[in-house]
Amino acid sequence: MTAARHGGLRAVESLDARPGGEIPYSVMAFRSPGSSTPLPRQHTLAAPVELRGTGLHTGLPVAIRMLPAEEDHGIVFRRDGVTIPALVDHIDESLRCSALANRGVQVMTVEHLLAAAVGLGVDNLLVEVDGPEIPAMDGSALPFAEAMLAATLVPQEAPVRRVLLREPVWVSDGDRHVIAVPADSLTVAAAVDYQRPYGAAQAYSFSFGQPPTLASLSVVHTRVGGLAEELLAALRHPARVAVAENAPPPFVCEVAPARTFCFADWIPAIHSAGLGGGGSLENTLVLFDDGPSTPLRFPNELARHKTLDLLGDLALVGGRLCAFVVAIKAGHALHLAAAQLIRRQADAQG
Repeated sequence: MTAARHGGLRAVESLDARPGGEIPYSVMAFRSPGSSTPLPRQHTLAAPVELRGTGLHTGLPVAIRMLPAEEDHGIVFRRDGVTIPALVDHIDESLRCSALANRGVQVMTVEHLLAAAVGLGVDNLLVEVDGPEIPAMDGSALPFAEAMLAATLVPQEAPVRRVLLREPVWVSDGDRHVIAVPADSLTVAAAVDYQRPYGAAQAYSFSFGQPPTLASLSVVHTRVGGLAEELLAALRHPARVAVAENAPPPFVCEVAPARTFCFADWIPAIHSAGLGGGGSLENTLVLFDDGPSTPLRFPNELARHKTLDLLGDLALVGGRLCAFVVAIKAGHALHLAAAQLIRRQADAQG
């Protein structure tokens, strides 16, 4: 076992390795044993699409254009003539959002757009931004997903680049954890407990393929088994919604609509930190003592939004991640620390 520190975070890079350094998971396990199914192809947009709105933290008006990109381009932001690849190498720390930077140019709050791209399987995208922040829209990933679908997704010739873990990754900060376990496909899950009437224990799990195995669940339970059982129950039954003909992808219905949220008594501290300048009841679900500012879109909307944020932050590993990733009471700082460790010890193959 090797451990490192990322600020105040405890990062355990290797868990449960066998004696002698043998890795307990095959780095070639991209397909189920015996499967000869070829890797799916990369996708991009058929046409450019534009969105306009206000930055959640800066409060500035901003427009973005999402454009088609060639194979193996990845997702790249461009602002003031500077390109900023959506990779962990370009993370720029920012409170309560995910920010990227290159050559002194920053783009903030990228996680909802990235979550939409991952959720729809968009591998290659150029995002032109005319300001320092991606627009908040309604506080969810739904406007970005709908815009991408309106532009139409098209397959390309190259196979997808998959990122596969060799061994589990664990990052913790007190009772906050992110755990990633090797798997054949991606399942993301989040659990929160704010111990408030409208922020009680809740969890959500969404799978892009096969649900996690009992062995994967065992690894997670071993690390965080002291948590309330209700925080772990959803992990056993991730949402895998049946898709009717011509229906939107499950991600669009089940994850993308979940909105950014905050409790009313958080707002002074957010403003004191110079953030939330564009926050409003139109782009943030505010939870007051007597209820939410607008009706909840899901009973567990808070956990679903944390799942959405986790998915967007994991987009920075540089390919389609094959892992079972669980975030317990975590936020962007832990998500990004885990993404950095995943990128460091994972193999990306096309």
